Amino acid sequence: MKSRHFTSLVLLCICSLSLFAQPAAQPASVSTPVSSVTGKDAKVADLAFLSGHWSGEVDGSKIEQVCSTTDPSVMVCMFRLMGAKGTEMLEFYTLRDTPTGVEERIRFFSPDLQEEPGDHGVTLKLASVSPEKVVFENPNGTYPKRTTILRKGNDEFNSHIELVDAQGKASTIDAHWARVK
Repeated sequence: MKSRHFTSLVLLCICSLSLFAQPAAQPASVSTPVSSVTGKDAKVADLAFLSGHWSGEVDGSKIEQVCSTTDPSVMVCMFRLMGAKGTEMLEFYTLRDTPTGVEERIRFFSPDLQEEPGDHGVTLKLASVSPEKVVFENPNGTYPKRTTILRKGNDEFNSHIELVDAQGKASTIDAHWARVK
Protein backbone atom coordinates (compact mmCIF):
# COMPACT_ATOMS: atom_id res chain seq x y z
CA MET A 1 0.00 0.00 0.00
CA LYS A 2 2.88 2.35 0.82
CA SER A 3 4.32 1.76 -2.66
CA ARG A 4 0.97 2.61 -4.28
CA HIS A 5 0.78 5.84 -2.21
CA PHE A 6 4.26 6.85 -3.34
CA THR A 7 3.41 5.95 -6.92
CA SER A 8 0.41 8.24 -6.70
CA LEU A 9 2.51 11.06 -5.31
CA VAL A 10 5.07 10.56 -8.02
CA LEU A 11 2.46 10.65 -10.73
CA LEU A 12 1.25 13.90 -9.27
CA CYS A 13 4.65 15.44 -9.38
CA ILE A 14 5.49 14.27 -12.82
CA CYS A 15 2.31 15.38 -14.39
CA SER A 16 2.42 18.65 -12.55
CA LEU A 17 5.87 19.80 -13.29
CA SER A 18 6.04 18.58 -16.78
CA LEU A 19 3.76 21.37 -17.75
CA PHE A 20 4.46 24.68 -16.09
CA ALA A 21 7.96 25.97 -16.14
CA GLN A 22 9.85 28.23 -18.45
CA PRO A 23 13.34 27.96 -19.93
CA ALA A 24 16.12 28.84 -17.53
CA ALA A 25 17.57 31.24 -20.12
CA GLN A 26 14.40 33.30 -20.02
CA PRO A 27 13.79 35.71 -17.11
CA ALA A 28 11.07 34.57 -14.71
CA SER A 29 9.11 37.77 -15.29
CA VAL A 30 8.72 37.05 -19.01
CA SER A 31 5.78 34.86 -19.95
CA THR A 32 6.17 32.23 -22.64
CA PRO A 33 3.28 32.54 -25.10
CA VAL A 34 1.51 29.23 -25.72
CA SER A 35 -1.60 29.09 -27.83
CA SER A 36 -4.40 26.70 -26.96
CA VAL A 37 -3.97 23.45 -28.88
CA THR A 38 -5.22 19.91 -28.68
CA GLY A 39 -2.85 17.13 -27.73
CA LYS A 40 -2.19 15.86 -31.26
CA ASP A 41 -1.18 19.32 -32.53
CA ALA A 42 1.01 20.14 -29.50
CA LYS A 43 4.77 19.63 -29.41
CA VAL A 44 7.21 19.26 -26.53
CA ALA A 45 8.49 22.71 -27.51
CA ASP A 46 5.06 24.06 -26.41
CA LEU A 47 5.93 22.84 -22.89
CA ALA A 48 9.43 24.37 -22.75
CA PHE A 49 8.34 26.47 -19.77
CA LEU A 50 8.82 23.32 -17.66
CA SER A 51 12.59 23.42 -17.60
CA GLY A 52 14.06 24.28 -14.24
CA HIS A 53 13.89 23.30 -10.58
CA TRP A 54 10.55 23.05 -8.71
CA SER A 55 9.56 22.14 -5.14
CA GLY A 56 6.30 21.47 -3.36
CA GLU A 57 4.55 19.39 -0.72
CA VAL A 58 2.01 16.56 -0.77
CA ASP A 59 0.50 14.96 2.34
CA GLY A 60 3.36 16.22 4.53
CA SER A 61 6.07 14.94 2.19
CA LYS A 62 8.38 17.27 0.31
CA ILE A 63 8.56 16.89 -3.44
CA GLU A 64 11.10 18.17 -5.92
CA GLN A 65 11.47 18.08 -9.69
CA VAL A 66 14.15 19.13 -12.16
CA CYS A 67 13.59 19.20 -15.93
CA SER A 68 15.94 20.03 -18.78
CA THR A 69 15.18 20.81 -22.39
CA THR A 70 18.33 20.61 -24.48
CA ASP A 71 16.36 18.87 -27.25
CA PRO A 72 13.18 20.65 -28.44
CA SER A 73 11.44 17.31 -29.10
CA VAL A 74 12.39 15.49 -25.84
CA MET A 75 12.32 16.76 -22.25
CA VAL A 76 13.99 14.74 -19.47
CA CYS A 77 12.85 15.11 -15.83
CA MET A 78 13.71 13.71 -12.39
CA PHE A 79 11.24 13.71 -9.50
CA ARG A 80 12.02 12.99 -5.84
CA LEU A 81 9.71 12.36 -2.87
CA MET A 82 11.25 13.07 0.56
CA GLY A 83 9.85 12.04 3.92
CA ALA A 84 11.13 12.19 7.50
CA LYS A 85 13.94 9.71 6.68
CA GLY A 86 15.07 11.42 3.46
CA THR A 87 14.50 10.37 -0.14
CA GLU A 88 11.79 7.71 -0.33
CA MET A 89 11.23 7.45 -4.07
CA LEU A 90 12.62 8.60 -7.41
CA GLU A 91 10.88 8.94 -10.70
CA PHE A 92 12.31 9.59 -14.12
CA TYR A 93 10.24 10.57 -17.10
CA THR A 94 10.40 11.97 -20.56
CA LEU A 95 8.06 14.11 -22.59
CA ARG A 96 8.55 13.44 -26.27
CA ASP A 97 7.02 14.17 -29.61
CA THR A 98 5.41 11.18 -31.32
CA PRO A 99 3.33 10.89 -34.50
CA THR A 100 0.18 10.85 -32.32
CA GLY A 101 1.16 13.79 -30.09
CA VAL A 102 3.19 14.39 -26.93
CA GLU A 103 3.71 11.34 -24.69
CA GLU A 104 4.85 11.37 -21.09
CA ARG A 105 6.61 8.10 -20.16
CA ILE A 106 7.23 7.51 -16.46
CA ARG A 107 9.33 4.98 -14.50
CA PHE A 108 9.47 4.65 -10.69
CA PHE A 109 12.51 3.72 -8.59
CA SER A 110 13.57 3.27 -4.97
CA PRO A 111 16.28 5.58 -3.56
CA ASP A 112 18.92 3.02 -4.62
CA LEU A 113 17.50 2.92 -8.19
CA GLN A 114 15.75 -0.42 -7.83
CA GLU A 115 12.61 -0.63 -9.95
CA GLU A 116 9.33 -0.66 -8.06
CA PRO A 117 7.96 -4.25 -8.05
CA GLY A 118 5.56 -4.78 -10.95
CA ASP A 119 6.34 -1.37 -12.46
CA HIS A 120 6.09 -1.44 -16.22
CA GLY A 121 5.93 2.33 -16.45
CA VAL A 122 3.05 4.63 -17.23
CA THR A 123 2.38 6.47 -20.48
CA LEU A 124 0.18 9.55 -20.54
CA LYS A 125 -0.92 11.51 -23.62
CA LEU A 126 -1.15 15.27 -23.76
CA ALA A 127 -4.85 16.03 -24.34
CA SER A 128 -4.66 19.84 -24.39
CA VAL A 129 -2.42 22.78 -23.54
CA SER A 130 -3.16 26.49 -23.10
CA PRO A 131 -1.35 29.33 -21.29
CA GLU A 132 -3.33 28.55 -18.10
CA LYS A 133 -4.07 24.82 -18.22
CA VAL A 134 -2.50 21.54 -19.33
CA VAL A 135 -4.27 18.18 -19.34
CA PHE A 136 -2.68 14.72 -19.69
CA GLU A 137 -4.82 11.57 -19.94
CA ASN A 138 -4.07 7.87 -19.63
CA PRO A 139 -5.30 6.06 -22.75
CA ASN A 140 -4.59 2.60 -21.28
CA GLY A 141 -5.71 2.77 -17.67
CA THR A 142 -7.06 4.77 -14.78
CA TYR A 143 -4.14 4.93 -12.33
CA PRO A 144 -3.71 7.79 -13.04
CA LYS A 145 -6.74 8.60 -15.13
CA ARG A 146 -6.07 12.31 -15.74
CA THR A 147 -3.70 15.05 -14.62
CA THR A 148 -4.66 18.72 -14.77
CA ILE A 149 -2.20 21.55 -14.20
CA LEU A 150 -3.37 25.10 -13.46
CA ARG A 151 -0.69 27.74 -13.86
CA LYS A 152 -0.63 30.48 -11.21
CA GLY A 153 1.93 32.76 -12.90
CA ASN A 154 5.46 32.15 -14.11
CA ASP A 155 6.76 30.67 -10.86
CA GLU A 156 3.96 28.53 -9.41
CA PHE A 157 1.15 26.14 -10.31
CA ASN A 158 -1.31 23.67 -8.83
CA SER A 159 -1.66 20.08 -9.98
CA HIS A 160 -4.66 17.78 -9.64
CA ILE A 161 -4.35 14.06 -10.36
CA GLU A 162 -7.38 11.81 -10.69
CA LEU A 163 -6.89 8.12 -9.86
CA VAL A 164 -9.23 5.13 -10.08
CA ASP A 165 -7.86 1.89 -8.59
CA ALA A 166 -8.53 -1.67 -9.78
CA GLN A 167 -11.58 -1.90 -7.47
CA GLY A 168 -13.09 1.28 -8.96
CA LYS A 169 -12.32 3.50 -5.96
CA ALA A 170 -11.63 7.09 -7.04
CA SER A 171 -9.15 9.38 -5.30
CA THR A 172 -7.23 12.55 -6.05
CA ILE A 173 -3.85 14.08 -5.28
CA ASP A 174 -3.43 17.84 -5.15
CA ALA A 175 -0.17 19.75 -4.84
CA HIS A 176 1.12 23.30 -5.03
CA TRP A 177 4.46 23.85 -6.77
CA ALA A 178 6.89 26.79 -6.71
CA ARG A 179 9.98 27.46 -8.78
CA VAL A 180 13.23 27.19 -6.81
CA LYS A 181 15.29 30.33 -7.34
